Amino acid sequence: MASTSPRSSTSGTLQRGKACLNCRRRKMKCDGVRPVCGPCGRSNRSDDCEYTDGQGRTRTQILEENIAQLEARIHELENPDSASASITLHDPHSTYYQSQHGSPSSGISLLEPSLFPSTSTATQSRGSRSSGTSSPVVGKFASLSPFEVDSQWTDEATLAGSGGPSLHSSVTRPKAWWETDDPPAQLVQELLDIFFENASRCTWFLHEVRFRHTALLPQGNASRPLPALLNAVFLWGIIFSRNDDLSAVEPAILTRTLSLLGNAVSTTPTHQVLQAIQAKILLANYLIRNGRFFEGRHQADSAAALAVSCGLHKIRTAQAVPAFPRFIDPVELSLPEPRDQTEEGERINGFWATFCMDRCWAVAFGTPAVMSDIEAYGMQIDTPWPLEMETYERGHIYNNLRTSGTVRNFLSGINAGWPWENHGALTQMSKASALFERATRLASSWRPGAPNPTVISCNVFRFMRDTELPNMNIFYADFVSVDTRIEEFKTQLFPLDNVDHLTGEALHLAHMTHCLSQAATMQLHSAFAQQNTASRAKCLAAGTAILRANVAVRVHEFTDISSVLGTIWAAVGRVLINELVRSLQGEPTHVPAHRDTELRAALDQLQATMAVFAPTYALINYHLGQVQQESRGI
Repeated sequence: MASTSPRSSTSGTLQRGKACLNCRRRKMKCDGVRPVCGPCGRSNRSDDCEYTDGQGRTRTQILEENIAQLEARIHELENPDSASASITLHDPHSTYYQSQHGSPSSGISLLEPSLFPSTSTATQSRGSRSSGTSSPVVGKFASLSPFEVDSQWTDEATLAGSGGPSLHSSVTRPKAWWETDDPPAQLVQELLDIFFENASRCTWFLHEVRFRHTALLPQGNASRPLPALLNAVFLWGIIFSRNDDLSAVEPAILTRTLSLLGNAVSTTPTHQVLQAIQAKILLANYLIRNGRFFEGRHQADSAAALAVSCGLHKIRTAQAVPAFPRFIDPVELSLPEPRDQTEEGERINGFWATFCMDRCWAVAFGTPAVMSDIEAYGMQIDTPWPLEMETYERGHIYNNLRTSGTVRNFLSGINAGWPWENHGALTQMSKASALFERATRLASSWRPGAPNPTVISCNVFRFMRDTELPNMNIFYADFVSVDTRIEEFKTQLFPLDNVDHLTGEALHLAHMTHCLSQAATMQLHSAFAQQNTASRAKCLAAGTAILRANVAVRVHEFTDISSVLGTIWAAVGRVLINELVRSLQGEPTHVPAHRDTELRAALDQLQATMAVFAPTYALINYHLGQVQQESRGI
């Protein structure tokens, strides 16, 4: 059979959404050749590639559809009083739709203007907010304080101008799709396609193919995902679509998601708990992106607490049950055994995705992390590091593998976990998040008035002993250990000097991991940067490394990023500002005089990058305002 390729003869670039499912999961660039693409052929795959671009159904889709039909029939037989999905009902509104749109309701285009609320009112409500201050930032977040709740995202008045007959018309308007339990099937498929092209940017960990197939099952099917998760996916799909008509119904979808999420967790722990965690993560990222920081932090904390409550931090634990007697017999809330290794992989990856979010937001908002990691029974993180979903699918993980103290061992320099070296994107991200939070927490434990550190060989600090500081030796040992671990971790990262072969998802995660690891260095040495030359030099080197990473991946061309980058970039800005201030005041500085111009150029470049995302990301907008205010007059 001849191989065919959908590549353009002029650009040589595969069109969006045309990659095979295997290349998507492996985050590799696919050439779209059929029946077996180049990357899959080189990996000696025996099966043909599967595609979801509409050119015929895949084998998996056919099997899933057959299963869905059987499940639907079983549901009908078990619930004879419910409406049967196999019965075709007459559409009472077909005459109305045909008169309004010139075609039957089943043939209405999903982008028909009348399917959406009037965009004039929505555009006005989502436009730039007037500001009575001299805030330098622009967009819908102008003059937004870091703790202000922006009501424009929940005001359902934007739906008042929706199309169709008025309430006083002689014809009763049928419900619009955003007022029903499910959007039209074609729109669902389109939103799923758009979402999964960008899913990694809002922290997705569930199995994509399984979720896609269950999401398309008929309403009422027991295997369908939680409605709250479906609506959270639709919400992000609308954002990624950048379609003005779809954006007009965003407030309604958000309101529905918040309402459904309140009843998402059942009384008995099931696999749906994992879906609830996924929905809370998506919603937390959305709320923080839009300036609703309290609500976003609440959803993030809720996801972390739920993950710990159902034992996701103890997957494959080697920690034995305490032998000493206990008067209290705790209630077991753990999930039932996974059906297969893929479902176990969803749980492992789900825990680490939640861990990354918990650690990063703890630093960004200056609050304690929800997920503790101490040596008490039941409170230590034992779950092994995450793997790529394809590894779980192949069933190549060891059934008898048991782990203990995963994060604590990593911070101590002990490589524990899977028998093979694991440099997966989520693993690197999890380790970088752990270092970022640990460095911040350790630096914050230093108290002013302690003896000034002096520098010895290799820029390692030696702290003077003081009888009034009995924990000084402990702090010094922890400081050196974390500093060493951060530098070792940086050497293991994928270099960003040649990223042409990385896909969008892998590129975003690689850039984020580099920024977190460099930010860990800045956080750890921040307590001593004002007095110690070596710490100041390390902070400046880490800050400029983040700027180089921005340039290497062309971050200004990204359409979506993590809001945490706003916190990291603000730290870089303060490092640059401090060096320039020291130079202007005539104080000793690590930077030669001729480099002042370079520092100013770097600061301008950083602010320009933040300004690209400030109109869309509230947290970046807030930090940009702070950096601009602090940089005035230098």
